[in-house]
Amino acid sequence: MVEKDDWRLLNDIENLKSVYMHPTDGKEIRMHAPHLKRCKFYLDKVHDHLHQWWYVTEDLSECICEECYNDLKDAFAWRELDGWDIDWFVRCPKCGEILSKTSLSQNYVYECLNCHILYSWDLHDDIQLD
Repeated sequence: MVEKDDWRLLNDIENLKSVYMHPTDGKEIRMHAPHLKRCKFYLDKVHDHLHQWWYVTEDLSECICEECYNDLKDAFAWRELDGWDIDWFVRCPKCGEILSKTSLSQNYVYECLNCHILYSWDLHDDIQLD
């Protein structure tokens, strides 16, 4: 059970109450959702360790490490999905349209055909806007 004064609850977290969560691993997150860089609570970087699960919200807006998920799942009333049917589409932060993806070496480049904006996420750095 999490304490009311747990420091992890200081973040902007209202949008995480009663959401569906997909279990996955760091490799899948880095490959399909490179914009998810850190645990929403601990701020640990997403990494791929054997026997370490990560949890992503159904809309792919947040990811949570296994430790935080286990500590906070009851307090947030999260509903765990099976992880097999994750919709790995990345949406444009400006208009919400699904971005088309192109892989270029260590970068993933996404294009919003609606806004005519290119987004790139380097697998090793934070989000960058082109």
